[in-house]
Formats: sequence, C-alpha cells, structure tokens
Amino acid sequence: MLKLLLPKNIQLNWGSDFVKVEGPLGCIIKKKSNFFLAEKEGFLYLWANDANLNQESFYLAMIKNIILGVSKGYRHRLKLVGVGFKASIKDNVLSLKIGFSHEVIYSLPKDITCIVSKVKGSYLLLKGIEKDRVQQIAKEIRSLRKPDAYKGKGIHYQKEVLNLKKGKREGK
Repeated sequence: MLKLLLPKNIQLNWGSDFVKVEGPLGCIIKKKSNFFLAEKEGFLYLWANDANLNQESFYLAMIKNIILGVSKGYRHRLKLVGVGFKASIKDNVLSLKIGFSHEVIYSLPKDITCIVSKVKGSYLLLKGIEKDRVQQIAKEIRSLRKPDAYKGKGIHYQKEVLNLKKGKREGK
C-alpha cells in the first residue's frame, strides 16, 4: 500500500472504473483498473489488486501527475533556431516560418495553450493540464522541422543539447 498527501485545493472522486480529479485549472477523468483507493485525514491510500509493487508505483505516479496538472499545470518550451524562423499564433492556430517556401500551419487542440515570445529569436511556451498531452503536442511541433545535424537549424526543445557533426571542410 502506498500513501500520498492530497493538497487542500484538490477534489478527488472515484468509482469502480474511473478516477476524477478536480482542481483550480480543470478536471481530469481517467479510467482505472486493478487498484483500490481510500482517503483518510488528507491522505490518499492506494494498493494494487494483485499486490504488485511496480503496478502500485505506476498508478501512484499517474495520480500524482494528474494532481500536479490540475493544480499547477504543465509547460513545455520550444525554441526556433535559424535565420528568419518565426512563429505567430491567432485563434489557436500556430503559423510557423521555418525555412520552407511556405508557412507551416499547425492547429492546436483546445486543451493546449501556446504563447509566442520573440526575445532573441522565437520561443514557444505550451501549457496544459495533462503531462502526456503537452509532451505529445511539443513532439508534433518539433517534428515539423527537426534540428539539422550540421548547423543546428530547426525547432529545439528548450534545454536540448545537440551534438553537431563536422562538415567536410572542418576536419582538415
């Protein structure tokens, strides 16, 4: 059995096949299976049906991520690197100028918000309450123009470290 402290501003409800977590930023409902929940004196107790500690840890981590999402939210930063690379957003539609002959249009889902900052290049800040969803959208946007192996131009994760290859003439 694992124990988790519940924040004061979180409401947790569950049934036989779902877990519903409500907080200041929103509500998440997830399907549950093979684990039991109990709440007592501000703590949440969780144990798996077949008493597998790995499964219990997985479910506890999942519920922690949900609680963190509805209370504080998740953020993911992307950086556009390249001459003339720009981003703009209007009505949840992201327009990217990333070195192609045309603008790339990406429609953001309603549960994800994006802020475009243009300080020393273009930066994108993605926000949402579901960790997996925010990471998935960041991955999709990055896949529109992955960083080049030689010059590093493209869409980077904020703290990503690239190992650039040497060109033909650099080795001599």
